[in-house]
Amino acid sequence: MELILLGLFFCLFCATAVPLAFSIGLSVVLFFILSGKYSLMVVAQSVVTVNESFTLLALPFFILAGELMTVGGIGKRITHFASIVVGWIPGGLAAISVVASMIFGGMSGSAAADAACIGGIMIPAMKRKKYAASYASAVIASAGTIGVIIPPSIPMVLYAFVSGVSLGDLFLGGFIPGVIVGVSLIITALWIALKNGYPTEPFGKPKEILKVFIECFPALMAPVIILGGIFSGIVTPTEAAVIAVIYALFVGFVIYRELKISDLPEIFLKTGELTAIIMLIIGTGDALGWALTAENFPTMVSNAIVTFTNNKYVLLLLINIFLLLLGGPMPLAPSLLLTAPILIPVVAKFGVDPLHFGLIMVCNLAIGIASPPVGNTLFIAAKLADVPVERTSIALIPFLLVNTIALMLITYYPPTCLWLPRLFK
Repeated sequence: MELILLGLFFCLFCATAVPLAFSIGLSVVLFFILSGKYSLMVVAQSVVTVNESFTLLALPFFILAGELMTVGGIGKRITHFASIVVGWIPGGLAAISVVASMIFGGMSGSAAADAACIGGIMIPAMKRKKYAASYASAVIASAGTIGVIIPPSIPMVLYAFVSGVSLGDLFLGGFIPGVIVGVSLIITALWIALKNGYPTEPFGKPKEILKVFIECFPALMAPVIILGGIFSGIVTPTEAAVIAVIYALFVGFVIYRELKISDLPEIFLKTGELTAIIMLIIGTGDALGWALTAENFPTMVSNAIVTFTNNKYVLLLLINIFLLLLGGPMPLAPSLLLTAPILIPVVAKFGVDPLHFGLIMVCNLAIGIASPPVGNTLFIAAKLADVPVERTSIALIPFLLVNTIALMLITYYPPTCLWLPRLFK
């Protein structure tokens, strides 16, 4: 029966371009009707009750904070600061894009906000310096993925909700993987820049560096306030998300004065739309998870894998391949919500730490954000650069390969994810 359920989802609804949340929900409803074993009330209860979690309350606030920071001038200042720090290396504008994405990712938790904000500034700058437009869009598309790896991260909020793992530990564990991915992208950009002879930016004078630092200080303090509050135990991640919104409003209205009252309705509308989509996917996904669990599907998968291999490292490789293939055609949030409840019990039998596995999933599925055919940052960057998605996809190949190598390091060397959480405990 579980094969009927999955067949309805993948073959009938997803193949006919039905929106994802409705594909999940309709699959479960039809399965319940065909099986005759379960009440349709389960679907309604899942959609409503699962979204009452206090942890999930962080989602709309982090989304709102990212939108406010994008419009309020914080991204522009961060990019300016990054240009002083790394602009002098070959292909400096690409390195600036990666560093700025790392800093901005420490505030917004959203890959889309990261790519849109930094890309809107850096892609025109790279094109003016005669960088290939496809290369510029590839840099932004790949750098935007750091937004969901470096904390705070919206996918980490979702994984914490599904798995019961501490969200604070996930945020701590995401630091080193985020730095690994960021450094890998900078090295790749440096290699391509040297190969193509892309220009460097002038090294700033001490007075100029100090001036830029002072100007950017309020923006740079955002991740310090947000993450410092969480890791010190002063606030919960959900409360930190609210603080992020208040701080973004203060900086945008009072300090930089680029945020206007007239901007707020559109910002609130975007936040509401994205939150509603995610919450509906969470609700229908919970109903799907309930049905699969009731049909004993996770145990069947676990037993099938155990008969295939009893090696933890082979298992992780197979899961990584599966998630990489899944991440291309399916967005990150639903991929995580659909697969995590099935895979967590499986890896637990092999002794994989659920915290480590959560970060493996986030880093893996983050690659899908920049991958064809439906990668979010891929389409954003291609549109900003005004180049076909196909050309951006080709230019992305070196960055995706390097990201995959970084994923293997994160997968097979657990201290990259576990050292900081254990240190703080």
